[in-house]
Amino acid sequence: MLGVEHLTVRYGSQVALEDATVRFEAGSFSAIIGPNGAGKSTLLKTLVGLLPDHQGAVRLDSGHSAQSCVAYVPQQQTLDWAFPVTVWDVTMMGRTGRLGWLRWPGRRDRTIVEEALRETGVYDLRHRHIGALSGGQRQRVLLARMLARRGHLLLLDEPLTGVDATTQEQLMALLRAQADAGRAVVMVTHDLEQARRWCDHLVLINRRIVADGTPEQVYTPHNIEATFSSSHLGHTHAEA
Repeated sequence: MLGVEHLTVRYGSQVALEDATVRFEAGSFSAIIGPNGAGKSTLLKTLVGLLPDHQGAVRLDSGHSAQSCVAYVPQQQTLDWAFPVTVWDVTMMGRTGRLGWLRWPGRRDRTIVEEALRETGVYDLRHRHIGALSGGQRQRVLLARMLARRGHLLLLDEPLTGVDATTQEQLMALLRAQADAGRAVVMVTHDLEQARRWCDHLVLINRRIVADGTPEQVYTPHNIEATFSSSHLGHTHAEA
């Protein structure tokens, strides 16, 4: 289980997220949904540990350290795609947290990387420079790196951005399979329809948690209006 309790995050004097309490369970595929500036990426980055300066608590109950069990896929535009590395190199970076900086990858690490590349459909591109990839191919490589880490908690920031409809379906099916295998998968997205189709847990957010529960519980006209309107209407927690 990974979650936050009464989380408030500020950037200077501006409140990005206020008094948020939510949890993500093993075996669930969760989507964090909201408009631009709603605090979606802020919540995800706090879960990852990239925003340590906050009020409230981050809870991890997995029997593992956060470093070993969390795999994180940032937004594509935050990365330097001109860096001179190959698809294989990027995917092998997923093993760095397991190996440490002073150990070289072994046979098992190479096998895991190969499996991740095959699972995401980019094995044939393994020698290609990352700068030569399309948006969809880049997203697949980031997912391969995530899978190579072999984490129990998979956190993804806008993984569907910049990819075509066919690739979106394939990526969502891959993430659904990871949740079905017992991992906790948490995805930030703008795509409410894709989230409703594939996920079993939705979190609607507009600087506060508007609604939290199953798609059937959360997907209501009131909650959608509260999430995507300029004025926030308050918090609704849907119990399973």
